[in-house]
Amino acid sequence: MEQYVNQQIEGGTKSNRRGRKVPVVFILIVFCLLDAFRVSAQSLTFADQNVERRALIHGDTDQDGKISKAEADSLKSLVLTQYRTDMFEVSTYEDLAKFPNLEKLWLGESKQDTVDLSKNWNLKFVHIESDNLKTLILAVGCTPKLAYPMHSGEVIIRRIKNPDAPGAMFFQY
Repeated sequence: MEQYVNQQIEGGTKSNRRGRKVPVVFILIVFCLLDAFRVSAQSLTFADQNVERRALIHGDTDQDGKISKAEADSLKSLVLTQYRTDMFEVSTYEDLAKFPNLEKLWLGESKQDTVDLSKNWNLKFVHIESDNLKTLILAVGCTPKLAYPMHSGEVIIRRIKNPDAPGAMFFQY
């Protein structure tokens, strides 16, 4: 084996069996790219286990029991409402920012009075069931259809600029 591998410490290269030299820099770049791919495939962490559980139902495409960044980005619909025996309450809506391409969202019971949806600029429909919810924060230019059939009060819509939203430059006032 020693006759096939010739290491040159000063030159920073290694020779393979055929005498071709592979730069050490190239090898380091390959390892860095592989490490970056491994990091990008890591699962997201959630502040609310009910949001995570419901995201797994709707968006765990590889069925590994975790939501990756790619799965979160591809999720179009998320239901956070109760159904018969599936009783739960969302303690925080901060995890919704992890789903920038949501188009349909059902918000169920929560003690939260404000929901920031400014990172969800593709929303087309939002269903609200919680009476505690008083304020929705939406990105400028995001105009989803709102439905709140069981809500007994008024919901205030606030709009904020989201520089990450597509077309955000057209809504800079």
